[in-house]
Amino acid sequence: MKASPIEDGAVLVRGGRIVEVGPYRLLKKTFSGKTVDLSDLILLPVLFNLHTHLELSVLRFRLTPSGSFISWVKALIRKRAEFSIEETQKAATQALKELWREGIGIVGDIGNTGLTLPLLRESPFIGIYFREIIDFRGKNELKNFLKGSFPNGRFLYSLSPHTPYTVSPLLIQAIKSWTRRAGLPLSIHVAESPEEILFLKDGSGPIRFLLEERGQWHAGFRAPGLSPVAYLERLGVLDEKTICVHVVQISDQDIETLSRHRVRPCLCPRSNIFLGVGLPPLPKLLRAGLKPCLGTDSLASNDRLSIFAEMEALYHAYPEVSPEIFFLMATLWGAEALGRSDLGGLFPGARAEMLALRSPATGKDLYRSLLENPKKIEVRLYVDL
Repeated sequence: MKASPIEDGAVLVRGGRIVEVGPYRLLKKTFSGKTVDLSDLILLPVLFNLHTHLELSVLRFRLTPSGSFISWVKALIRKRAEFSIEETQKAATQALKELWREGIGIVGDIGNTGLTLPLLRESPFIGIYFREIIDFRGKNELKNFLKGSFPNGRFLYSLSPHTPYTVSPLLIQAIKSWTRRAGLPLSIHVAESPEEILFLKDGSGPIRFLLEERGQWHAGFRAPGLSPVAYLERLGVLDEKTICVHVVQISDQDIETLSRHRVRPCLCPRSNIFLGVGLPPLPKLLRAGLKPCLGTDSLASNDRLSIFAEMEALYHAYPEVSPEIFFLMATLWGAEALGRSDLGGLFPGARAEMLALRSPATGKDLYRSLLENPKKIEVRLYVDL
């Protein structure tokens, strides 16, 4: 994704790393090893899905938009409790297979049960598991959330404060302090709904009622009177290793703040559309110099785990954005959000994590053609050399 598409191109791989990329007619003159001919297939880096909740896959097609974001949250909580651990893990296993079929090789999974950890350990994916923390009263110590962490060459373990309104400010700061010391990214849902804006403004509305119903309300909490982005800035958690998911309900000032701290937005447009909360202002984010990545969110608010579908949604919403940008969001900018300079593209030094597609899209306008015909894209194989 660092250069224009190459027709009849070749990728030279040695020891699982890309050594050289260029026209086949040139590379074959200096290379005499094994050749894998992909004929008319399109070779891309594997796609990144940096925000999903595999443990919620059991809720696929079981929830509908309920008129408000918090009504949907309440329905999710009720419905989720109906399923066993075995049913949850079975659905998550099927979701992993779907991710693979959709050309996704790098995953950011968020969960608060740890049920998907053994599945991820055994999977072929690269990525990160974010242990999601929900504790508005701040009763738990940080160490309670670090159980089950696992060092792994292919998968990292980090923490994710759920939202600015479901985790106490002191705990959000403690989580950021831990991830900063560990050199790991932190992921947090930010500015997803109008209800979030209202609650942080004056402490009222459906979120206040939900916290009280769940026994999570803290009588000492005082609404900051700030936007979610400004609130997180005041807490000192915004930097280049903070992944702010959704960023739908944001102002121009919020965008300037995100840009100044070099935050990594992660957009999940089809989930936003499903929930009726709007869309992130992608053109403004780009003009501010931000580099958003992409996620699908969970199957509780989406019917597919397809990054191609997410790109298509944004492409049609914002036709003024260059088609190449959407593929950067799905690859290289996702790698940058994880701090992985060895992923996200076909360039010398990168890991040879590649994807071969069959599609009618051809020519110099390849990216636009792929986005206009996503249903005709067929993921044929992952190239493992």
